[in-house]
Amino acid sequence: MTSDINRLTHTFRNMNSDGFDTAGYLKWGFFFVDTNKEHLLAVFEELQGSGYNLGSIGEREGGLWQLYVTKIDILTPEKLHKRNLAFNELAQYCSVQLYDGWDVERIEAN
Repeated sequence: MTSDINRLTHTFRNMNSDGFDTAGYLKWGFFFVDTNKEHLLAVFEELQGSGYNLGSIGEREGGLWQLYVTKIDILTPEKLHKRNLAFNELAQYCSVQLYDGWDVERIEAN
């Protein structure tokens, strides 16, 4: 995935306008895609000790598998940009076809 700091800065402004507290903890999700499930499991093994949780792993159309990992974190546009770059490198290191981007959710209070 291509990461663009200017686009992320704009996205964070929009998130704030939509009521996200980007200065606080949010649930961040990250997607990896490959035809080999074992490659995706290798990505999760690399991330597991750093506070990431397995959101899901499942088969998509066309014989592709998708790994979704989540982490409760506080990110700035700069930190998310660096994370995107690092996840591109991690995907390459684990022979995964694609780091496919991120999503974010508010943390629901119990």
